[in-house]
Amino acid sequence: MRVCYLIQSHREPRQIARLSATLGRMSPGALVLVVHDDTGSPLDPRALGGAAETRCILARGPIRRGYLSMLEPWLQGVAWLRREEIGYDWLVYLSGQDYPTRPLALTEAALASADCDAFIRWWPALGNGGPWRRRRQGHRRYYYRYRDTPRWALPALRLLRSLNGVQSLVHVHLVYGPRIGIRARRTPFDAGRICYAGWQWTTLRRACAESVLAGVERERELIDHYRRTICPDESLVQTLLVNDGRFRLIDDNRRYADTGAPDGRARLLGVADLDEIISGRYDFARKFDLGHDARVLDMLDERLR
Repeated sequence: MRVCYLIQSHREPRQIARLSATLGRMSPGALVLVVHDDTGSPLDPRALGGAAETRCILARGPIRRGYLSMLEPWLQGVAWLRREEIGYDWLVYLSGQDYPTRPLALTEAALASADCDAFIRWWPALGNGGPWRRRRQGHRRYYYRYRDTPRWALPALRLLRSLNGVQSLVHVHLVYGPRIGIRARRTPFDAGRICYAGWQWTTLRRACAESVLAGVERERELIDHYRRTICPDESLVQTLLVNDGRFRLIDDNRRYADTGAPDGRARLLGVADLDEIISGRYDFARKFDLGHDARVLDMLDERLR
């Protein structure tokens, strides 16, 4: 069995090199594929390495949080693997600020014996399921069509945002933007294709990954719709895989992240979070930052060795 660790990155070259080297040291038979957006920070591929085979390709940046571009490095990586005819059994999707929480030998042994095709978090985008605190978050994200607005319009948009709660035709979204959305008259979702949401970071068998890529290449109406939504990276893969029906999905992506902030950003982790990080419930955790707390990564390295 061979695992491909796909790292999506855009900043902190030292941290990316450290993650790549750690993965390579713990799993010499793996492939480490770094898809890097160099509009954020240049990355020298020669700085990457480890015992494993390591490749680096440039993402078609810039990557923007809340837009479909957040998922495009993963799609680009899957397409590259297919085009280069590189074999792998599982694809583990990581950010440059992830880190293993336990030896990869344990993680890979669990994948080798897994009676499923994917470890992925998902829930219906409509309704009260899932961890969202806002009742209509899925509706506002995926049933409106958004356009970017000029930054100079931000003061007026802050005033207009007060109308979000009293009408449903127009929605002002300022977290990823500023953007204005109009409620869609027609969407690609219906009883035969339910809109699902979830977390971006996944662990998929090769057949699942290539099925998502094929769906993106085939379903132009669906992709065009998602390009005008908020955070399609947290819905597109789930919607394609769950509605497909051929795959056995486990509703657990085996990752730890504290996403309780109002804007949904994962909180930076430190030594104080170590007990939860190494609790045994997770294969990886995020987000780490060498400038915030490098000691937690040193402590993880000691445990991983």
